[in-house]
Amino acid sequence: METKKMTTKNVSFSNNRIFITFTLFLMIGLPASFIPEETYIKWLLINFFIAVILTVVNYMIWTKQKHDSKRYFSLHSFVMMLGLAFYATSPILRLFYTSMYFWILLGGLILYTVFLLSKYDAIAGGLLNPRKKGFKLLVFSFFAIVFVAGSSIWGYMLASDAAPVNEVAVILFFMGLFLLMVAPSMLVTPERAEELKAPQHN
Repeated sequence: METKKMTTKNVSFSNNRIFITFTLFLMIGLPASFIPEETYIKWLLINFFIAVILTVVNYMIWTKQKHDSKRYFSLHSFVMMLGLAFYATSPILRLFYTSMYFWILLGGLILYTVFLLSKYDAIAGGLLNPRKKGFKLLVFSFFAIVFVAGSSIWGYMLASDAAPVNEVAVILFFMGLFLLMVAPSMLVTPERAEELKAPQHN
């Protein structure tokens, strides 16, 4: 406990990066609203509203954790990654809407997210020490969702006249999957992260 107190730093309002993250949300979320173009006005408003909500959440985290910089920035990063993952994965879902591939992809995405959140400790261990079994779990789960998503996207493109913008949506989608995979690791406490780094830890 003494070590934690010595290494912990306060986070001032000017250094909490909340507005930087809000700007990042807008830089990614607003352009993503234009895929597809037919619904861009509605999604501009929705994505802006989501950016505001996530910024409020980050502010609330700062008020609770501003005396523990490591914990604050890890939780801040978690919210940021989830927000960016939403912006990255939503365009392809909007393109697939009303087709059966939408439900396949949405169901797989929800199950993938719930699974990753339930395994956040193992994911953190795998990222901090790739020799541990958590890393294998990461690789297996990622390729499983890539297979499901890739099959759905391929099936949709074969069954419809896909526009060139779909390529951008596909790239964004897989970037979102990567962010979803990494985000849960931010939930571990700094103390737990140190334990997971230890080679002797199982």
